[in-house]
Amino acid sequence: MLTAVIVASLMISPSDARAEMNRLETLFMDPKTGFFIESTTEKHPVYNWGIGVLISAQNAITKLDPNYKTKLEQSLERAMLYWNPIGPVAGFDVQPNVQNDQDRYYDDNAWMVMALVESYDVTGNPKWLKRAQESLAYVLSGEDDKLGGGIYWKEREKTSKNTCSNGPSAAACLAVFRHTRDQKLLSKAKALYDWTKKTLQAPDGLYWDNIQLNGTIGKTKWSYNSALMLRTAKELAAITHEPSYAKDAERLETSCLKRWVKPDGTIDDELQFAHLLFENLDLKKFDAQQCITKMLSGRDPEGFFGTRWGKPTTGKHQLLHQASAVRALAVYELLRLRR
Repeated sequence: MLTAVIVASLMISPSDARAEMNRLETLFMDPKTGFFIESTTEKHPVYNWGIGVLISAQNAITKLDPNYKTKLEQSLERAMLYWNPIGPVAGFDVQPNVQNDQDRYYDDNAWMVMALVESYDVTGNPKWLKRAQESLAYVLSGEDDKLGGGIYWKEREKTSKNTCSNGPSAAACLAVFRHTRDQKLLSKAKALYDWTKKTLQAPDGLYWDNIQLNGTIGKTKWSYNSALMLRTAKELAAITHEPSYAKDAERLETSCLKRWVKPDGTIDDELQFAHLLFENLDLKKFDAQQCITKMLSGRDPEGFFGTRWGKPTTGKHQLLHQASAVRALAVYELLRLRR
């Protein structure tokens, strides 16, 4: 028998995304420090990846409710404490105020670029676009000519070049390009897209995870890797009007729907990956409401979203997964309102 909480969750409208964000703040913000914490069992500040997802969720909430702008700005200011000015190129650290005690991730910074550009779109505050450009400079410093190009996953441990660092980096270039019209960024987005397609696209059109420097391919397929290449293909098609990008997007979207979107509304992957696929698919090609209903049905008796789309998780609950769910809820509501 379903618990009362799960039954109630089935009745939640996506328009309640603001309420879900309020709940997330209550459960995951440390009132003493102002930092969001990693999980219900790990009380240290959330890792930078989680910050990027959180800000993207708050951006979407602010689009739904402009009164949320103050809280968004507060989170953005707190996120700046993750910024590490130490070179050779300044960028976001994994944790706040650590300054080179840990390896930095190029993909974490790419997520921050996209989140900060969206924050600029929402708030009009030019400091967020400036920091996005600075973070993008760090991201692009992770490229070299080994394996014919591509951006590494980590700054110090340069052992692999991953789809998760190249697809988002191409998308990040295009996000900044929208505002600056810097043709070098458009060219870089094309180059990163082409390298990733040539190096890491599987025969079915989806994307493998990484390539090691010895040429070994890590063939795991995560939905977000294909999702960001899908986003980039669609944006390049819109910007350049080159039919090859539209053709790429059509093929990749068809493969994504076949691989991950199930008849019952499940997006069959971990929530932090699946929400990115959800928002980059064409609403006309799948039942988005069914997917949201399925995601909501997977909350546990305490109301936490699980690790995977539509499936409860026992034990610790990470901010990363809860913020991913809120982003999906808010994005769906925005898409619904525009239809």
